[in-house]
Amino acid sequence: MGINTVLDLACAEPREMQKRFSIVMARTIYELQGISCIEIEHTPPSKKQIVTSRSFGGRVTELTDLKEAISMYAQDACKRLRDEDLLCGCMIAFVQSNPFDPNVPFYNKSITGSFSGPTDCAVDFVKAATRMLNDIYKEGIKYKKCGVVLTCLEPKSGHTYDLLTDFETIEKKEQLMRALENVHTKFGKKKIGVGPCYIPGRTWSMSRDKLSKNPFTWDELLIISK
Repeated sequence: MGINTVLDLACAEPREMQKRFSIVMARTIYELQGISCIEIEHTPPSKKQIVTSRSFGGRVTELTDLKEAISMYAQDACKRLRDEDLLCGCMIAFVQSNPFDPNVPFYNKSITGSFSGPTDCAVDFVKAATRMLNDIYKEGIKYKKCGVVLTCLEPKSGHTYDLLTDFETIEKKEQLMRALENVHTKFGKKKIGVGPCYIPGRTWSMSRDKLSKNPFTWDELLIISK
């Protein structure tokens, strides 16, 4: 074939090389010749959904505990949404028991709800998530996990509001979210939130038994004996 260098490949006939090899080879030659075959994506596509969930440290049976947990996950999802400058139109809330427990039937339930208008307010997400839990909660189940999925996402900058939009309420929600974010930035997200989910020592908190020690804290500082 007489192709020993990149220059030789660039001078080859793309269609002939495609017959001998593949379309990938032909595209490579076209690219070497300055003909673009792959469009450069300058703006990455918006996310289609945001999922936030965790397994509990122990089995959870009470509805109030589930509501505390899902309210925290809803707020975590809201932060990710606002970091991406997106709005959310629908939310999915779900709960499930331990799928690996052979002694009890596996319980897995979800429910979808939509907002009257796309939102990025944590209060809206917490209200929706806790309300939907009332419909999927079942007594007697030892829950292992719950979470939320934000769907129907769209860029905030590109959303078109209708004539009946209550802009005063939207502005108040935005001021509230900025105030919360300012507190989180200065003092950490666990200093303030919607509901009691950030109070330490909750029964549903994620298990940390197998968490590696952090040698950069005083309590877990490494001790080297002489």
